[in-house]
Amino acid sequence: MIDSGTGSLKNLAETASVQVVDAVVNTHRHPDHISDLLPFIQDKVVRSFSSEEQDLEIYGPEGQKEYLEDRMRHEMMEHPSDIREKFGFDLSVKNLEASQSIVDFSVESLEALHGPEGFKCVSLKFSLNGKVVVFTGDTDYNPELESFAEGADLLVTDCSRSGSEEVSGHMNVGECATLAEKAGVDRLLLSHLYPQAEEHDLKSQASEKFAGEVVVAEDLMSLEI
Repeated sequence: MIDSGTGSLKNLAETASVQVVDAVVNTHRHPDHISDLLPFIQDKVVRSFSSEEQDLEIYGPEGQKEYLEDRMRHEMMEHPSDIREKFGFDLSVKNLEASQSIVDFSVESLEALHGPEGFKCVSLKFSLNGKVVVFTGDTDYNPELESFAEGADLLVTDCSRSGSEEVSGHMNVGECATLAEKAGVDRLLLSHLYPQAEEHDLKSQASEKFAGEVVVAEDLMSLEI
């Protein structure tokens, strides 16, 4: 599961199952990307009363471990290290590394250009069986993403504005399309859409700069890689 923002727990339950998730990877700790993380853990705790729950690994940028421990202490009166003894499943919280293995995936991370100094945010690349999916996360246009995402089967971008409108810490559709074209990806998925962006024909705007397939994200959407 990539990010766990508001409503993601409900949507996950509608499209798959909370129980199938064995790892959560957060790009950063802004509420629209992480607010459902604790409800997700609480849901597993409640399920453990009547069924066996599988272990859960949680990954995020620097500061994630301290953040989660603080939230659990204040909202659940628990610590991650106590979960196994009390509820029968392991809950491990780890910092993202530049390159590592998460479950069956090879995962690489790149520092994203988002948030104030000292607030860590990352872009992510997942590889499995020759397929590659890249999530820009929230970020200004980052030239390093051009090589990071090179040849990806799917590029999921932060598209917070239409046309060439600028907003600090995010990309507009023109920048998303330029990144996709320079990286030579197969398919571009425009996500993280602000209301102003959704008022425009983003697919047409992106197609002016990117020759590949363009998809505009919708809740509960399913894509085959």
